[in-house]
Amino acid sequence: MDQAITYQVDSLLQVLDFSAIGFLLPLLFFILFSFVRFSERIVYWTAIAAIIASYGSLLYFLKPLVNPHQYYTLDWFSIAQSKFQITLLIDETCFWVLSMIHLVTLMVIIFSGYYMKSELRFEKYFAYILFFFTAMFGLVLANNLFLIYIFWELVGFASYALIGFWRTKESAIIANKKAFIINRIGDLGFLAAIYILFNQFQTLNLNSIEVMLQTAPKDLPALYFASIAILLAVIAKSAQFPLHVWLPDAMEGPTPVSALIHAATMVIAGVYLLLRVAFFFPLEALLFLKYISIISIVMASLFAIAQQDIKKILAYSTISQIGFMLFAISIGNQPLALFHLLTHAFFKAALFLTAGVFIHENKTQDIRNLSGAAQQFPIVFIAFSIAAAALIGLPFTAAYFSKEAILFATIQQHGLDIFNILLLFSVLLTSIYIARIWFYLFAKNDSINTPQAKSVAMNLPVIVLAIASLFAAFSINPFHLQGFWFTIDTETINPIFSISIVFLSVAGILAVKFIPSILLMDEKNAIIYFLKNGAFIDRFYVYIFIKPIQQIATILKWLDKNIVDGLVNGIANFAIVIAKCSDWFDRNIIDGLVNLIALIAKRIGDIIRITQTGRVQTYFLLALMLMAIVVWFIY
Repeated sequence: MDQAITYQVDSLLQVLDFSAIGFLLPLLFFILFSFVRFSERIVYWTAIAAIIASYGSLLYFLKPLVNPHQYYTLDWFSIAQSKFQITLLIDETCFWVLSMIHLVTLMVIIFSGYYMKSELRFEKYFAYILFFFTAMFGLVLANNLFLIYIFWELVGFASYALIGFWRTKESAIIANKKAFIINRIGDLGFLAAIYILFNQFQTLNLNSIEVMLQTAPKDLPALYFASIAILLAVIAKSAQFPLHVWLPDAMEGPTPVSALIHAATMVIAGVYLLLRVAFFFPLEALLFLKYISIISIVMASLFAIAQQDIKKILAYSTISQIGFMLFAISIGNQPLALFHLLTHAFFKAALFLTAGVFIHENKTQDIRNLSGAAQQFPIVFIAFSIAAAALIGLPFTAAYFSKEAILFATIQQHGLDIFNILLLFSVLLTSIYIARIWFYLFAKNDSINTPQAKSVAMNLPVIVLAIASLFAAFSINPFHLQGFWFTIDTETINPIFSISIVFLSVAGILAVKFIPSILLMDEKNAIIYFLKNGAFIDRFYVYIFIKPIQQIATILKWLDKNIVDGLVNGIANFAIVIAKCSDWFDRNIIDGLVNLIALIAKRIGDIIRITQTGRVQTYFLLALMLMAIVVWFIY
C-alpha cells in the first residue's frame, strides 16, 4: 500500500468539508425536484449547474488530497464491543472515477434537454438523475463495506426508478422489476461478505483489513467465502454471466438513462468494488472470476451479432466490455481495468447518445429501419463512428490504450492459451456487430436529401464524448501513454500486435460488407434464432425458477383462500352461532328468570298490600291468626 494519511474526525461536517458542494448540492436539488414543481427550463439549467458546481468542488477540494491518499474516519455507532465507522478514502482512483461520472452525467443531462423535452414528469426524471449521481458519489468515496453497501443499494434503487420511468409502458415496468430482483440476489452476496469479513476481522474498514492481512495468513477460509460472496454481488450488478439477463431488458428506459446507468456508471460499480477489495482475493477466486469474465465476453458478443435492436446490441456490448475489465482484474492488472473502465464510459456513452438521436428522430430501434442516418445527421454519425472504432480498440482511439493493452498484457503473460484465443475471437465478433450497425446507418436513403440541423443539446454531448474517445484525451502519443492528465505504467504495445488487431477488425468489417447473411441475420436460421434469444437463458430461468415459484404461489393462494380463509370464516360463523345462542339464552332464560323473580315479588307485594288496611283491629286479628298457626305447628 502507498503511504497514506488517516484523519480521525469528530463530526460529519469535517468529513464532508471537501465535498459538501459535490455531494450535498445534487442531493438538495433531488429533494426539491421531487416535491416541488418547477418549469422545464429551471429544472434543466439547475441540474446542469449542480453537476458543474459539484465538479468544481471536486477539483478545488479533492484533487490536492490524492497524493498521498487520505482516509477520513468518523465513529458512527457501536453494538456491544464493536464500533462502526464512516470511512472515506481520497485517492487518485476515486478522483478519476468521479471525474468520469461528472463528465458523463453532465453530457447526459445536457442531451436529456433535447431527448426528454416536453416529457411528462420532466422534473422527476432529473430528480432521479441527481439522486443516482449522489449515490454514485458516495459509493466511490466510501471505504467502509457497510457504507459502500448503503450507497450500493441507493444506486440500485435509482436505477430501478429510471428504468421504469415510463410508468405507462408495461415492458419498462417488467424490466425494472427484473433488474431489481436480480440485483437483490447479488446484494445477498454482499451482505454475506460483510458478515464473514466482520466476523473475521472485527472491522469493515478496507484499509484496516488490508493492514491486518499484511501479517495474517493468506489462506484464511473466511477470505475464500467472502471473495465468492462479493463476486456474486459483482456479477449481478455488472451484468455478468449468469446474472446478465436484466441488462438487455433495462434498455426499455429512456436512452439517456441507458447511456448514464447501463453503460458508463452503475454497471461499473461492481468493477470499482473489485478494484477496492481485490487485495484479499485468493488465487482460486481470481481464477473463478477469469472463467466468468471470458464466458461473458464471448457470450455477449455472440448475442449482440444476432440482434436487430440497436440498444440491445449496445447492451450486450456493455456486458462484453465489463468482462474485459474483470478479466484484467483476474490476471492482477487492476490499473488497466481502471483505465478501461474510464475509456469505456466515454465511448459507450457516446454510442448510446448517438443511438438515441437515431431512435428519437426515426421512432424505431430496429437497425434495419435506420438507413440514411449518416446523411440525416452527419455530425452524430461521425461521433458514432469514432466511438465504434474505440469499442473495437483501434489505434488512435482511447480504448487502444486500455482494451488493446489488456489483450497485449495477458498474451505477454500467458501466450496464446485458450483464454487469450477467445479474447481475440471477441475482437472479431465486436467488429462484426458494430459494423452491422454502421453499414445500416451508412446505407443511402433517397427520401433524405438534406442534413437536419438540430439543437446544441443534441450535438454538444456526442461531440464531447467522441473527443474523449480519442487518444488525444489521454496522451500526446497515439501509441503510448505520455503526458496529459492520466498516466499509467504500461509498456508500449507491440506494433505487430496492433496490426494483428487491426487485421481481425478489418476482417470482421469486410465479412459484414461482403456476406449478406451476416448483415441480415435472418431469424429463420436456427443458430441466429438461438443467439437472438440469448441462448434461451431467460426461458431456462423462467422454467427452473419463475414457473415453480408461480406454482407455489398459486398453491399458497388456494390454501389461503380455501383453507386459511375457510378456517377463519368457519371460526367467525361459529362465533356468530354462539353469539346468537347467547343472545337467545340471555333474552329468554336469564332475562326471563329475572323477570319471573320480579313478577313473583310483585305478586307477593300485591297480596301483602291487601292486608295493609290501616285498621288496628285487622292487624290484631292477623297477629292472633299467625300465633294460632305457630302454636299449631309447634304442638
